[in-house]
Amino acid sequence: MKVIYEDEISQTPEVVFPWIADPSKAMKWQKNVKSEEIIKSNPEIIGTTFKEVIEEDGKTLEMYGTIIQYERDKIIGFNIESKIHNFEVSYVLEAIGKKTKLSIETNIQWKFPMNVICILMHKKIVERLKKQLELEVKDLQNLCTCSED
Repeated sequence: MKVIYEDEISQTPEVVFPWIADPSKAMKWQKNVKSEEIIKSNPEIIGTTFKEVIEEDGKTLEMYGTIIQYERDKIIGFNIESKIHNFEVSYVLEAIGKKTKLSIETNIQWKFPMNVICILMHKKIVERLKKQLELEVKDLQNLCTCSED
């Protein structure tokens, strides 16, 4: 299942990127992320592994990830695995004057039984994920505009 979302943020990539790449900042706009822990830090960034706990509808899910793409202020990509799915997600930032075009691409491979549910509810799940991304990016926009810390 592929989900793509694009939006524009009224700040430069240099302001936006830390809000995506820094886990403590990302948790401020990715509100379902309840904790994040670096398991193994890699000086080159790529190869860094982490554990993330998300909460949705009162249920928690542990996810384990690896940074697979990294170019400061341009792209960060992750490979993430949980008991219900594996997915790759990339955040691509493109400077447009003093603004940033943010492209988020997620490719999800669901595990059984979620894969069966996704066959039946594909459209609804994609719509829900896009709505979640839209709300998260709106929060990201507000954070980037209010603070450059």
